[in-house]
Formats: sequence, C-alpha cells, structure tokens
Amino acid sequence: MRTKETLEPILSFLPFSLWANVSILFAGVLVVCLLIYLIIKLFGRMKKSGEPSILIVGSMNTGKSCLFYQLNEGEFVETQRSMKEQEATFAIHEKFLKDKDPKAQKKKYHFIDWPGSPSLRLRLSDFYPITEKIVFVVDGTELDDDTFELFYKLLSAQKLKEKKIPFLVVLNKSDLIDSPDVKPMEKLFNRELSQLNKTYASTSFTKEQEDETENEITQLLDESEEFSLEKLQNTISFVKSSTKNGQIDEIIDFILN
Repeated sequence: MRTKETLEPILSFLPFSLWANVSILFAGVLVVCLLIYLIIKLFGRMKKSGEPSILIVGSMNTGKSCLFYQLNEGEFVETQRSMKEQEATFAIHEKFLKDKDPKAQKKKYHFIDWPGSPSLRLRLSDFYPITEKIVFVVDGTELDDDTFELFYKLLSAQKLKEKKIPFLVVLNKSDLIDSPDVKPMEKLFNRELSQLNKTYASTSFTKEQEDETENEITQLLDESEEFSLEKLQNTISFVKSSTKNGQIDEIIDFILN
C-alpha cells in the first residue's frame, strides 16, 4: 500500500500522452512477439529435421487418411472425414519394407495428409515450398468434377511446376468390382484436364503477375498444341491400390525412389 501511495503522485504527474505512447508501444511489442511465435511454429512443424515431405491429397472419401495410417501403423484403420490436416514424421512400417534396402527401412519421411473438403484447402499452398512428392488419391468408382479441378490446380501451381514435383495418381479401392483399370483412367484424366486447359486459356499472366497470383489456376499448355499429360513439367504416373487389402506396394516404391 505504501508503494502505491508513493507512486501515485509520480504517475499522476506524467502526461497522458506519454501513457498513451507507452500503451501503443507495449501493444506493438505483443503483436510482433505473437507474429514471431506463429512463424516459428508454422515453419518448425512444416519442416522437421530435413525429412522429405510427402503431400497426400485428393477429394473427399478417397482413402487418404487410411493410407496415412497404413504407412505408419502397417494395417487398415477405419477413419472419419478429416476436418484438419494431419502431419507426422515416421519411417514406413517395416511390414511393407521386408524386401527393400535396409537403408529404406530406417529412412523417415514427413507425411502431410490433407482434408478432401474444398472449404479446407485455403492453406494447402503453404505446404508447396516443402513438398517433394505428391500422392494424389482418387476413388475411381466415384469421380467428380472436384477431383479434376483439384488436380489441375496442383499442376498449375507455380512452385510445384518450378520444382517439377512428381505426382502419383492412386486409383484407390481397387478391391471393388467396378474399379477401373489404369489405362482408361489415364485417358479420362487427359481428356478432362485438356478441357480445363481450354477453360483457363483466357487467363494469362506476366511473370510479375504470376509471382503475385501463384495460387491462381492458370493454363498448363498453349491451346494451339494438343494437350497431353506427358508434355507437362511434372512427371505423372498412375497406379491401382487398395488400402483396405494392404495393396500399396507401388505407392511405397514411388515414395522410396
């Protein structure tokens, strides 16, 4: 109480403007500290110990999270629709690496399992700078426009094009009777992306504008030439799989090689 009584005359003597400036300065310091904390947290969790980052992405209900858990735990796990991305750094389960190089059995990867809902993709591009491979999971029995739109968006992303990130299109749920084969699906993707390429033909950017709008969907190939996935900067391959039956060997080969 004495301390308060002693300070009160001194505090009341200081001009109000000084207190206002001190308050603004204090608030500014808090904001800066918060920003620094968020930046450290974001980049710290996005890139851990230099492990290769594998982005698992696709539309809803295709089996992305099932694949994520299977790579980690070695068995099929029933999952619910994800509302947030999952991240984990781990070595692929030894069950799938028995016949592989011993070094592969110890190598760890930073896996990112991204939700399929279009409304949850706002931050997806934040992970492009660290992505080294993309596993694009689809349900070949229930394809929709969102699947092709998302795939086209990824292929047109400036950072992914510059780094020539390889894509693996996984035709999941191959255990189902009506699951399509790889060749027909390659033709279907080629046809659908060709149509999207025509749709975005009217959108053109200068180099400076591309830097500012790198997350916009732009034309992949000049409309004057015949569209083909093989002409794109990114390598694209297709495989069939069944997370339910543990048939993911070709996915693992893509990750390892």
